[in-house]
Amino acid sequence: MPKYLYRLLVFTLLLVFIPVASIGSVSYYIASQDIELKVNKGNEQILLQNQMRIEQVLKSVELAAVQYLNSTMVLDSLYSNLTSEDFGPITDLARGLYHVQSLSGVSGTYLINLEQDWMISNSGFTPASSFANQEALVEYGKYSKNLFWIASDPAKEKPPANGDKLAMDTIRLVVKLPIVTASSKPRALLIINMSYSVLESYLTQNAQLGRIYVLNAEREPFLASYSSPPLDQDIINNLKLASTTTGLFKGDDLAVNFKVAQYNNWSYVSVASIDEITKESKKIALITLNACLVIIILFAAAAFYGSRKMYTPIRKLFVTMEKMEGESTDLRQKDEFAYLEDRFNNLFSTRKELQQLHNVQLPQMKEFFLLKLFMGQITESEFTFKCETYGFTNQKKALGVLTLQIDTLQDTRYLERDKELLLFAINNIVGELIPAERMLGTLLLDQSQVSLLASDTVDPEELKAIFYETSELIKTKVHELLQLDISIGISRPFYKYTDAMDAYTEALEALKRRISLGNDIILQYDDIDSVNGNKGSAIASLNHIEEYFINALKVGDDVSAFEHYDKYVASIMERGVKFNDYQILMLQLITRIYQLVQQQGGSLDSLIGTNSIVSQFMKLNTAQGISAWFKKELLPPTLAFVKQRVESQYLNTAHQMVQLIHEQYDQDISLESCADQLKFHPVYLSRVFKKEIGVTFIDYLTDYRVNMAKKLLETTNLKISEIAERLNYNSSTGFIRTFRKITGVTPGQYRESQTKL
Repeated sequence: MPKYLYRLLVFTLLLVFIPVASIGSVSYYIASQDIELKVNKGNEQILLQNQMRIEQVLKSVELAAVQYLNSTMVLDSLYSNLTSEDFGPITDLARGLYHVQSLSGVSGTYLINLEQDWMISNSGFTPASSFANQEALVEYGKYSKNLFWIASDPAKEKPPANGDKLAMDTIRLVVKLPIVTASSKPRALLIINMSYSVLESYLTQNAQLGRIYVLNAEREPFLASYSSPPLDQDIINNLKLASTTTGLFKGDDLAVNFKVAQYNNWSYVSVASIDEITKESKKIALITLNACLVIIILFAAAAFYGSRKMYTPIRKLFVTMEKMEGESTDLRQKDEFAYLEDRFNNLFSTRKELQQLHNVQLPQMKEFFLLKLFMGQITESEFTFKCETYGFTNQKKALGVLTLQIDTLQDTRYLERDKELLLFAINNIVGELIPAERMLGTLLLDQSQVSLLASDTVDPEELKAIFYETSELIKTKVHELLQLDISIGISRPFYKYTDAMDAYTEALEALKRRISLGNDIILQYDDIDSVNGNKGSAIASLNHIEEYFINALKVGDDVSAFEHYDKYVASIMERGVKFNDYQILMLQLITRIYQLVQQQGGSLDSLIGTNSIVSQFMKLNTAQGISAWFKKELLPPTLAFVKQRVESQYLNTAHQMVQLIHEQYDQDISLESCADQLKFHPVYLSRVFKKEIGVTFIDYLTDYRVNMAKKLLETTNLKISEIAERLNYNSSTGFIRTFRKITGVTPGQYRESQTKL
């Protein structure tokens, strides 16, 4: 095996093995940590849900107990020595207890009057001494609070001597009466026993997410989810030592989440097996290992094959270059890359020669590019892309064009044939005179020297001053070196490269004023009062605005028509045309409007109410008067007439199409068939139908066929396939799919629902 091929193969295998092994290890570690974290987070949420469910039950019972005890009948009974003959009061008190006992989780209620020695419970009206656990009553009286919960482990509870099952409930609400008076010897007690089994049912029954335990304020467990084993004593000890109200600790392969409730200081504990938690991560480890092995094997095979393929071009390249040299050398005895390096050095030397040739041609390429810019053949994005290539400076805030022409060669030492050479010399003088950061480019164009300048300022007056000072500097330097009189035209400032063509035109227009102002001048375009030939330039640049205006009239768009008319007038006024030229342009616009109305079957003279619009127009002698006449006299009736014709044509055509659908819905009707019948283009009919009806032709046809299908399903016993065939569907499957898409049910389901109704 060639040495380079061997190294390439080993290097490729290392590139595969190291990342795959690292990614596999990191992936397993992250996955196992994420799984454990998510399980713990899930257990925290489960604990919170269990706490909220248990506390909701307890608070409901507590609220009902307080409302019952605050009633007048209970407060009065505290001082009454009731007997079995007091049927009315006893019944009222028992009814209130029954209401409390009807709450979820309540298994028994006791209203015990310790001073008067009577008790009302599930067993009826009995002496207070009949309560099963008299010692507990004494203990309850010693509590500092008048309302508290008692909870203890049911396994540690001893059954009462009388076998009272209610007395064995380990969760109990005790209220000392009266509530507002703190006393170690209350007058009466209200005891509400909670059902262990009911509260147990509120706990989550999912061993995979952990078993749920509830501990009292002394951190003794008294409630657990169904079939949960006893809570380990080490866990109880850790909970007693915990200094926070929520947390997580591990021990004996168990993960313990706990949360201490502020409501009654009970602890809610979730105990989950770490093996259960990490079971999924072990699966991930096995899958990751297998995947890594498969990837390494596949990539090893690919590396071997790829290395040979990668080495093949190198060998071919070496052999090819060796043949070009006419040598015969054993590849095993020669360093391929050393030989290739030598050959590439020769190629780079050739490339350098080509680069030098390119640099020689660059000025001509730059001039050609600038020429295309002034001819309007370069977009702004293209200019920006090639700006650096041709050595142009970055775009500044404002741009300007200077156009320089030689006034005359008479009375000079130069001949007419020297003019091109002089322009070339002037072009070089300008290129060297103006700093590179302000000069974007110069060229010779149509017996003129043209310069594209840039400036950092945006103030119009400052720009005019800068361009004028630059022109003065050029003019002085040319006169000093060549003893020639020249004139320079300056365009208005512009801000986009794509406006260079207009700026070049403006600079030339400024130079044309030499006919009236004389030679050897510097003139800015803004200083021109009027320009010969401006009418033709205005017409050429206003054609697109005129077309926008006529198109707006054709569709009866009032807003767009007035907007484009204003733009048209503003564009004309910006070009400073004479009033006669302005009249000619407006008269041309009237001719276009006259043709439009005539095509719609109307007469513009009739709309305006005059025998001759042209005669009325020619009486106007100001641009403001012409504009007002257009907006008030000409355009409103024209727009109203066109809009009426367009809307009438649209509405009539749309109604004809709807009628065709209603008549031919069970045939092979389409937009093209309607176009053939109505003698319109399908695209036009589609646009008209959508505009007038609000939906597309296909959507309306589909909805109408579905509605007809509903009638057939309701009123006939035709099969689904027969209905599909009657409605001109190619298959019942397509009909069912379309029906379900629109109605949400299949045809069979729709018929069945209508039958039930």
